[in-house]
Amino acid sequence: MKIIGTAFATALLGLGLTAGGALALSGSGTPGFQEYNANWGDIHSLVDRTQTDLRAAADMEHGQKERERYHNAQRSLSTFDRHLSKGHFDKDKLDSAIGDVQNVLDHNTLQAASRDALLQDVNDLRAARARH
Repeated sequence: MKIIGTAFATALLGLGLTAGGALALSGSGTPGFQEYNANWGDIHSLVDRTQTDLRAAADMEHGQKERERYHNAQRSLSTFDRHLSKGHFDKDKLDSAIGDVQNVLDHNTLQAASRDALLQDVNDLRAARARH
């Protein structure tokens, strides 16, 4: 009788762990997780693309002021993305990030490809801001 009780308890525990794991993987148990997947994933990708474009453009710069502008833009994007990862779309942080990337465009000497990429990033960030 003790063996049957132990086997039954083990089976129930295994079933509970399996169901709990499936629930965690589906995101149903995480508040806002489904919303994140539906609404924030595209913005995370956009921030990542902008960071990549900034790094590529920064590789060509040598002046202190130019490097500071890149650093400020990357820091602002990172701060916005960190808030977004916590489920909070902070429009002020996004405005700051857009302004810092625009500052790079306005004041740094850029190759045509870098300028075009960053200009597209700024336009896409502004469109994302308008959507949310």
